[in-house]
Amino acid sequence: ETITVNTSAPLLETETSELGQVVDSQRAANLPLNGRNFAQLALLSAGTEPSEPGARDEKSFGFSSNGARSLQNNFLLDGVDNNSNLPDLLNETNFVIQPPVDALQEFKVETNAYSAEFGRGNGAILNAVIKSGANELHGSTWEFFRNDKLDARNYFDDPTKPTPPYKQNQFGGTFGGPVYIPGVYNGHNRTFFFVDYEGLRIRQAQTQSAFVPPTAWRTGDFSSLIDYTTTTGVDCNGVATYAGEIFDTRGTQASASSPTGLCGVPFGYDNSGQPTNIIPSTPAVPGGGSLDPLAVKLAALYPAPNVANNPSINYLANPVLSETRNNFDVRVDEKVSDFDSTFFRFSFENQPSSIPGTFGGLADGGGFFSGVEDNSYRSFATSWAHIFTPRLVNEFRLGYNRINSQRFQLNSDTNVSAEIGFPGVPFAPGIGGLPQLTFNDVATLGSPTFLPSKELQNSYVLSENLTWARGRHTAKFGTEIRREEFTIFQPASPRGNLAFSSTFTDNPADPGTGGTGFASFMAGLTDGGSINNLHNVDYFRWTYAGYAQDDWRVTNKLTLNLGLRYELFMPVTERHDELGNFDLSDPSTPTIFVPKGVNAQLTPTIASEVQVSATGSPSLINVDKNNFAPRIGLAYQLTPKTVLRSGYGIFYGGQENGPCSNPSPGFNPPFFVSQSFTTPCIAASANPAVEDCSTTGLSHLSDGFP
Repeated sequence: ETITVNTSAPLLETETSELGQVVDSQRAANLPLNGRNFAQLALLSAGTEPSEPGARDEKSFGFSSNGARSLQNNFLLDGVDNNSNLPDLLNETNFVIQPPVDALQEFKVETNAYSAEFGRGNGAILNAVIKSGANELHGSTWEFFRNDKLDARNYFDDPTKPTPPYKQNQFGGTFGGPVYIPGVYNGHNRTFFFVDYEGLRIRQAQTQSAFVPPTAWRTGDFSSLIDYTTTTGVDCNGVATYAGEIFDTRGTQASASSPTGLCGVPFGYDNSGQPTNIIPSTPAVPGGGSLDPLAVKLAALYPAPNVANNPSINYLANPVLSETRNNFDVRVDEKVSDFDSTFFRFSFENQPSSIPGTFGGLADGGGFFSGVEDNSYRSFATSWAHIFTPRLVNEFRLGYNRINSQRFQLNSDTNVSAEIGFPGVPFAPGIGGLPQLTFNDVATLGSPTFLPSKELQNSYVLSENLTWARGRHTAKFGTEIRREEFTIFQPASPRGNLAFSSTFTDNPADPGTGGTGFASFMAGLTDGGSINNLHNVDYFRWTYAGYAQDDWRVTNKLTLNLGLRYELFMPVTERHDELGNFDLSDPSTPTIFVPKGVNAQLTPTIASEVQVSATGSPSLINVDKNNFAPRIGLAYQLTPKTVLRSGYGIFYGGQENGPCSNPSPGFNPPFFVSQSFTTPCIAASANPAVEDCSTTGLSHLSDGFP
């Protein structure tokens, strides 16, 4: 005797007030997704918008739901937490595991008025479920590719050359069925497995354009900048000054006739008596300015200009980005008895990348999102469901997620500063490279700030849900406990950074009419910079939540969804109690609070102005204990084709992806120390005999950091 049951999902949901959408496996696999990222499916739901341009999660298709921050969304995989809690989303994704879309049984997005079972943030709930095996063997394979033969050229690429290379291959497969070991075990109707694998290979030329110093500038010749047709006054010698002229501010003099009280001295005159706009290799007069020997060495690191007749861009390159990803999931489902079932899932993903900077080599010139990157992910989830009676069901879930994300600047293990002869730049494995040098007129030189960055996440999740159906009521009760560790090592400026503007080659008598940042650099005069110590911050946080939910079918047409959730977001603590926070309530005695028992010392400069008080709690703040979140909703079927929904709820955004980055209490004194170098005044003068506005401790670039 055979009984066949056919069923399908109702076309109209009449029993809940929640808003959202379910995407089944067929739609998920068949919809065109760029990069086959399942998070894009969320944008099929009403009320969602992509993350704002420049958002840290933009690359991974982050989105905002009904105006909430994109970092407030809650990602679940098989009902277990799948959120990235890296301190500043170094991996640029909101989630831990990205399963292949072919491996998804369904994908559900809830955007509003969802039940008290869900919390954590005030955004959307995204719950993806990986397929399980069945009594029959099933599988699939795929490959998708893109390349430069199918794509157009970038607007800035050289039209006389072939389209830069681009190769992208995404491939994989799934396989599932019963666990069957001949002669040993037959898992039909009992034990099932499902595995998937996906690989991604991207080799893509990046169009990098910049304005690099013209060849003449690198030897101190800025004669191309001066405009002899536009006078701006006279210098200290009574000779006319011109727009675009550079001045030797080490020789600036006082002048009663000047509106600023100062007059400028050029680096030299030609035979006709006009300023040459050339910085000499040796001072023309004692104490005068000349080419800084370190600046000459550093300028030589720039690549030669290779674009002509463009005042904004004179350098173009196509270095190749390399990205590799390998990920797989293994899921085993077991029917223990007619009353008990369980599943186990393990997920693995590795994603190394090489992201080129503007120049490469010792010059680097890259930003925070360039360098050598490696993201690795691990996830474990298990569930046990027990049927006490047909009306009483319990489910217990346990999960663990780990992310190890790191990005290093180019030359991270090379002591470039020592090779060049840049004094005062510290070196250790991982922090090699040059200081970052920024200019107001040419491209950045050196290694980026905030690299290296190393971020680590360990998340432990336990949840319990009990469902009881009685009459017209379906009640659900549950709890969730999360322990999260998120570690960040991200020194802002481990090699130091320096900025160069036109100030120290500008016209002292008429500021803004002369000077250039690169000329100031070649003269060895910086506007300032900073350098800081190396400090690792190891944050922890506990979260406790409980809820009760009753879905009451009052009539055949009216359903009420009533719930209450309570969430206790414990404050963030640090493994070694290395947290500091400022108390400026009494300006006469500014204080930095640290946890009780911590013996912390400030640097002498700060200690002369600020005191330390070791009287704080481990988190330095009080616990917020009043996070009660009621949920009320109704669904009323007006006609067979029309349902009216209404909902109200309080949602606490006590936790979001990317918490506690730099800055945060772990990056405050006395544990994280930064030394800043600033100018004492703003005049275009570096002459100690008149007015010395050069950067304290860095009046000559060749002397390096003190």
